[in-house]
Parts: sequence; C-alpha cells; structure tokens
Amino acid sequence: MSVFRPDRLPSLNRLPKELGREERFCEACGEPNLHILYQVPKKVIFVYFKDHPGNVHATCIKCALSTVLTGEERARALSLIKARTEPSGSL
Repeated sequence: MSVFRPDRLPSLNRLPKELGREERFCEACGEPNLHILYQVPKKVIFVYFKDHPGNVHATCIKCALSTVLTGEERARALSLIKARTEPSGSL
C-alpha cells in the first residue's frame, strides 16, 4: 500500500475564500466594474496562514487584474466574513 494517495482532494486550506463581490473602479480598464473580493492563504514551509497583511485581494471580472487591499478597504472586506457568520436578529 502506498503512502501517497493521488485520489485524495487537496487541502481546503490552500484554496482562496471568496468574501463577496462589489462594484469598484478598475485602473486597468479605466471604469467601474464588478470585482470579486477574496482571502488568499500564504504558505510558510508546510503551514498555510490565512491572516497576513496581503491576504485580501480584489479581482476585476472584466480584465482579471488583481489588486491587494490594505487599510480600511481590507478591514471592510474582512468584516463581510464576520457579518455572514454572526447570527442575525433575536428570537
């Protein structure tokens, strides 16, 4: 029996996680377009870190140009995750 199993799915830790979609100005296109916001894990040796300074990206759907979000934009995008996971309303 082999130690390596090629039929096994890759770890989900390596996949980018979509945070949401929003209309943003694209510098490459020169016009506002829909962008996909996503969180990218960073590999350090054999471990993937989800929380690092350059982990939030926005990719234009039209031209596929990706930009790293920083500062307030990054905080706002990460708050989308918290808003989806928190229970809403009361009983």
